[in-house]
Amino acid sequence: MKEFDFITDYNTLVLTRIGLSILFGFMLGFERELTGKFAGLRTHILVCTGACVFTILSIYGFKMAETAGFVGTNDPARIAAQIITGIGFIGAGTVMRSGTNILGITTAATLWVCAAVGMACGTGEFSLAAIATISTMAILTLIRIFEKKVIRQRISHYRNIEIKLSTNIKNIDKINSILEGNFSRILKLEKKVLNGTDLKINMIVNTNKGLYSINQIFTCLECLNSLEIQEIYE
Repeated sequence: MKEFDFITDYNTLVLTRIGLSILFGFMLGFERELTGKFAGLRTHILVCTGACVFTILSIYGFKMAETAGFVGTNDPARIAAQIITGIGFIGAGTVMRSGTNILGITTAATLWVCAAVGMACGTGEFSLAAIATISTMAILTLIRIFEKKVIRQRISHYRNIEIKLSTNIKNIDKINSILEGNFSRILKLEKKVLNGTDLKINMIVNTNKGLYSINQIFTCLECLNSLEIQEIYE
């Protein structure tokens, strides 16, 4: 009878902790899904649930093995440490480089927090898991509003941008059209033709366009050999 009660209590414990990890993973993934990020609902739910299961195993799995007569070391922290390391591989998969910008770092950080929430559920720290989930969602939404209203207004100010590119001479007309259509304040413009075919351009423009937008403007050129874009700080 005691064994039956133990199994029933244990199953209830597992169902509760895994169920809450699914819920919290859903909440974090829902925000990422709405913003169209690489890792959305399913990824966050699986990460949170997996971290919860591993944590439950680290706490109870080896104790059950010892009661069955097996000799082992009860070290719950060992698997928890591997969860923290392992989640880095999944997070790294969401980070991508696009031109001069790095994308996906916030999503990778969200997955890292999601694993921590799953571990909290696995240890039965439901209050900690709930607070962490709500705090993370508030950070993701409120900070985004702050960025749009405060930081991006600062970015929209005119800045000096240095652009260096190398392309085929046949793109000279396209480049002239790009400069006329996108940059009204050109502070410096140097053009050199090497070997009769390679065109090298070094320019400094005063613009309110972001680095990513400038990168997109020039990457449409065919036979673009190299492109460097950086802000000049005075």
